[in-house]
Amino acid sequence: MKRLSYLIFGIGMMLSSVAKGQQWEVGINGGATGFMGDVNPDNPFYLKNAGGGFFLKRNFNSTWGVQLAYNYLQLYGNDSDDKDPYRNSRGHLFYNKVHELALRGDFNFFRYIPDKELNRYTPYLFGGLGVMKHNPYVNIKDGGKYNLADLQLQDDNSIKKIAPFVLVGTGFKYNIKGAWTIGAEVGYRTAFNNDIDNISNKYPQYSAIDAVRLPEEFRTVVASGDPALPSEYEPNGLWLNLAYPNGDYSTYQGKAKRHGRKRDGYMTVGFTLSFTFLDKRCYWWL
Repeated sequence: MKRLSYLIFGIGMMLSSVAKGQQWEVGINGGATGFMGDVNPDNPFYLKNAGGGFFLKRNFNSTWGVQLAYNYLQLYGNDSDDKDPYRNSRGHLFYNKVHELALRGDFNFFRYIPDKELNRYTPYLFGGLGVMKHNPYVNIKDGGKYNLADLQLQDDNSIKKIAPFVLVGTGFKYNIKGAWTIGAEVGYRTAFNNDIDNISNKYPQYSAIDAVRLPEEFRTVVASGDPALPSEYEPNGLWLNLAYPNGDYSTYQGKAKRHGRKRDGYMTVGFTLSFTFLDKRCYWWL
């Protein structure tokens, strides 16, 4: 019984030490965002929009930590920014608003202890998994906003609006004073999704377009010649120029629209500001 009591007491002391060593950290982040996919398959620093979020982190010791983060990111891509002749002539444009929740692990290269002169900065690596929710759209000159899923711009225009992703990145942080830390980091997400830019398969067959389902601005009434018959519709020139290069459906319909990556991704480059709830009894301070 004595040995069992000593064992229980020892385990209790160890758990108590670990509990005292926990450091909780909260913070915010913000910066530029860049998309990579069928639009912009080559340039990782195609930074055309912005986003930000907040996070809660648990530091197990001065080297390892786990972070849970929510981010709201705006993405943008435009084929006209690309020098490739095919993509430039394709002329695809999109916007997207991404909500993401991610869990990641952080590894500090140096022992990092806030409010300690000798341990107040470090580069770090991070990696993790997350889930994103999105819905690509386009803004037309008249100020209208239209979800691309409603415009039938592909042969199969179904969009998976929720998808998991893998996150990797690196950063540098510096303890400015007391519990306050600033940092800079670069992160990249590879999504298990090819719909972020609404390019994933073929140009649509013009004859298969259900123009009745198109928003009013993208269709015209076709006179049937018989007032007793219901009105018929066909896509107008605005739709044609969105769906095909130069509106030329006879050349492009049914052909591959995707000439790039099988999975979409996006980059974030920005700054962080965090506050650590310090515990002077923490074992790694000794």
